[in-house]
Amino acid sequence: MKVMLMMWSDGSYAGGGSAEDYAAWADYGASLRDDGIFVASGQFAEAGGGVSITTDPSTPDGPAGTTPARAGLVGYYLLDCSSHDEAVRAARRAPLYGSVEVRELAKY
Repeated sequence: MKVMLMMWSDGSYAGGGSAEDYAAWADYGASLRDDGIFVASGQFAEAGGGVSITTDPSTPDGPAGTTPARAGLVGYYLLDCSSHDEAVRAARRAPLYGSVEVRELAKY
């Protein structure tokens, strides 16, 4: 099953991390590769730096991150796990500066 781990910042990581932070994330990515579940990952340029487009004509398009619930999305991991439990275990190992949302991708 393909799952997306969405990394949400609590703001404590603003401005970038230390060498130890980057090493922790590199180790985490390596552990996912070693487990054979890593597919892809990415980090957004800055929290809240995107643009939100809406299909609701009464809501103007504008900067993403204007609401607290969206302001902290900073990156993702795409994994191919054997079960939901394996995905949750992988998410729990992430170096956290906020939270990780685990979502299964729909099968079409």
